[in-house]
Amino acid sequence: MTLVKLREASIYAIAATLTVLAAVVYTLSLPEVRYEEVSLPLQFRYKYLEEYYEPEWARWTDVKSYPPTAFIEGISWVSYEKPYCASTCLQMIAYKYGINASVGYLNFLMGFTYGAYYGEFDGQAFFTPFNDPFAGYVNASRLLGLEYHLLVMNDEELFESLCRYLVSRDVPVVLPVNASRLYGASHFTPHFELLVGYDEEFFYLYEPTGPTKFLLGERGLRFPASLVVKAVNDLCRGFQLPWKYALMYFTRGARPSINLAEVLRRNGLLELGFNYTFGSYRMFLGSTAISALAERIERGGLTGQEIAWQLKAASLTRLDNAGFLRLCFPKEEGVAKAAEYLEAAARLYEEALHIISTSPLKAAALLRRAAQYEAEAGRLLVAAGEGGD
Repeated sequence: MTLVKLREASIYAIAATLTVLAAVVYTLSLPEVRYEEVSLPLQFRYKYLEEYYEPEWARWTDVKSYPPTAFIEGISWVSYEKPYCASTCLQMIAYKYGINASVGYLNFLMGFTYGAYYGEFDGQAFFTPFNDPFAGYVNASRLLGLEYHLLVMNDEELFESLCRYLVSRDVPVVLPVNASRLYGASHFTPHFELLVGYDEEFFYLYEPTGPTKFLLGERGLRFPASLVVKAVNDLCRGFQLPWKYALMYFTRGARPSINLAEVLRRNGLLELGFNYTFGSYRMFLGSTAISALAERIERGGLTGQEIAWQLKAASLTRLDNAGFLRLCFPKEEGVAKAAEYLEAAARLYEEALHIISTSPLKAAALLRRAAQYEAEAGRLLVAAGEGGD
């Protein structure tokens, strides 16, 4: 497995439902965090995390006794040679609970591969063709009939004990990690892994990206438990989260009640996006992120090598989204047209990828056209969703 396949810098971008950023005054409700001690952009971000991630601060009272060794029963190891780590982890959990869902369907429910993010702060630029998977987990779990839990904490020992306790209760655990810590690379690589077992010294993880597989009962990849703990802490520090450790798990909930029209509309809004500026902090979402990326390329400062993976991922995700939309909504003319626009955008991303190093201005022009196609796809998805209410 190559680390390139794990480079999902996309997966932790602040996502498209950031209307909360309009609220400057709020109460401090997360324990152990003092919002007033950080910059105002981070205050906004923390408030977003609180409202859209629904974190629960863990306590030692959450941990009961557990055996020295335990492994999840009846779970399949699924992986793909595509950058869908977040949705693939959810797919493995869904299968365990008897929910047969494709990764394309879960990308759709999460909104994970619909839209994009571009941000600038103090001259530094960041682009990703994905949306926030944490918020996506919240949305998808409700539609699938699962209960979502995000446990956060600052205590290393508590974190490791909670991981062991949950697995001992036959609950698979989704871990946000810096994959480079696990695989011995130097760059920061945000990623998701699924914890499925442990013994006295090691954690056993199902890696969701790599050679395509579907195996039942495998023990997974073995890593020292201390290394996995550090990888989680790396991620939280790297994104300046207001906690040091985090884990997610899902349990059976109410019967699923899926309104696909609602999901179409939400994903259309993610495609359309919006922009926000506060001082030197500039944020662009959806189609506006693609336009902002084009403008940054025109100004200079982003090399083809820096965004090659992102352009490739943009092409891949739009093609996959188009295929899923046609399959799931065969009689919806507006959705079919949106799929055409997404395919057209995918071709432009691929073309831009091939010329970005030699002809950056031409590549930027292609990205501006792709942004228009993304916006058109978004408008059609919104209209289809509203027409299906």
